[in-house]
Amino acid sequence: MITKKAIFQNLFFFTLYIRGESYKSYTKNYSKSQYDTLENQRSHQLGKINELLATAKDIPHYGDRIPRLLRSLEDISSLPLLEKDEIRDKPRTFTNNKGFNQRLKTSGGSTGAPVTILKDSQGVAHEMAASWRGYHWAGICEGDKQVRFWGVPRNFKDKLRSKIIDLICHRIRITAFGYDQKSMRQALKKIEKFNPDYFYGYTSIINELAVYVLDTKTKPKLNLKSIITTSEVLTEIDRKNIENAFSAKVFDEYGCGEVGTIAHQCALGSMHINSENMLVEVLSPQGVPVSPGEPGELVITDLTNHSMPLIRYRLKDYGVLSLQPCLCGRTLPVLEKIYGRQYDILTNRLGEKFHGEFFLYILEDARKKNLNVTGVQFIQNKNLNITVKLIANDQDYHDLKIYIKKRIRDDFDNSIDINFELVKKIEREPSGKLRVVKFEP
Repeated sequence: MITKKAIFQNLFFFTLYIRGESYKSYTKNYSKSQYDTLENQRSHQLGKINELLATAKDIPHYGDRIPRLLRSLEDISSLPLLEKDEIRDKPRTFTNNKGFNQRLKTSGGSTGAPVTILKDSQGVAHEMAASWRGYHWAGICEGDKQVRFWGVPRNFKDKLRSKIIDLICHRIRITAFGYDQKSMRQALKKIEKFNPDYFYGYTSIINELAVYVLDTKTKPKLNLKSIITTSEVLTEIDRKNIENAFSAKVFDEYGCGEVGTIAHQCALGSMHINSENMLVEVLSPQGVPVSPGEPGELVITDLTNHSMPLIRYRLKDYGVLSLQPCLCGRTLPVLEKIYGRQYDILTNRLGEKFHGEFFLYILEDARKKNLNVTGVQFIQNKNLNITVKLIANDQDYHDLKIYIKKRIRDDFDNSIDINFELVKKIEREPSGKLRVVKFEP
């Protein structure tokens, strides 16, 4: 007898197959390479980098700025660093249109300004193979039922697309935008009725629901295999809240929209880098590689995307490579600490709460109207009024103020004061975290 899970699993695989993104052929290799020797990993990375350089040599942005061949991985430090603004300003100079079934991927970026890249089906397939390997570590299989704590698109076309994708992926979506105590209660009922195998989504929203469960002494009728948090820094307090509320182990994920998942957490808590897909450098402020155990800026080379090569790409996140191998037996490098983007939850005068990504959705929509921003920060004060700091040119700044103010008034709160500041830099917290959306009492 064919189970419902098997039906959704086959639907998922079939959809990927017709999109040219079938990753099943890679999964066996990935399950073996996670235990590969360091020497073999480095040899694989060097070969992939040289393949990428051969492609990039014919792309306008790179051309004569890069060699066709590196003799060692250490030689990559001689290549120029890649800034997000370079891609935003001249995306066509990075593009190779020879890939099969290319599609656009958009990220909010560490400073909140959207970055859109092109990736072909093979690059996506490699990305998904590494991602699902990490989910398998959490006991999750393709076809399992997922509750996704995420944003909900605004326009009809994107909403319809999301519904179709959610159906294929055997999941329901809990909105991260506009929730309160009542909607939390309703969400729990919806989740219990769906009876999921796992949660996946924004760390802060899953934590908010966990705190609600603990504070109200609710006992959800769930039997979760695990919970996967993503997109934000997971604190030990968050982990404790979530695991106590839902009686399931939390597995964290680190990545970005441009390159996909960078690292996944194993059962022992180590954040293993997907080194088959990318080379991760940790650099000092002077751009020099630091030793394991020392903090530095994370710089990524995506080894699988030949449609739009990202070579020594500055994420604007910071981290520390571990000195010690993981006792789980996997030889993939370990990110010991990550100092990345952090969002606060903002509240309107009705008491409804909105995840920080709500405000970055506004910027993505603005970009579709050719209104560009290279940095942003939304700050809400104790009176619930909002200050928006923007890095943009003068003309875009004027038009962005009008557009952002209208969207906040229409979709968040029409009674608060909204102030704008044109700035040259968005400052990080002393911890190294960049709070793109924050509450300052």
